[in-house]
Amino acid sequence: MNLSPAIVTLDQLKAATGYDSAAGVEKCLRKNGVKFLYGKAGIYTTIDALNAAMGLKADNPKKNEQDIDIL
Repeated sequence: MNLSPAIVTLDQLKAATGYDSAAGVEKCLRKNGVKFLYGKAGIYTTIDALNAAMGLKADNPKKNEQDIDIL
């Protein structure tokens, strides 16, 4: 399975949370306000969903760009 690095798999979530079961991971994600989905391989989420639950925003370089006039 070739997933995007932005996807966090159930195995990665188990390692990160310390829970051994999908039910434990799901409970932890719900408790912490992390949005997730169910797939054939189990629960998964994204880096952005984890960051959002922590109050972090993804960097948007275009939003921070400023036009500079060179004279």
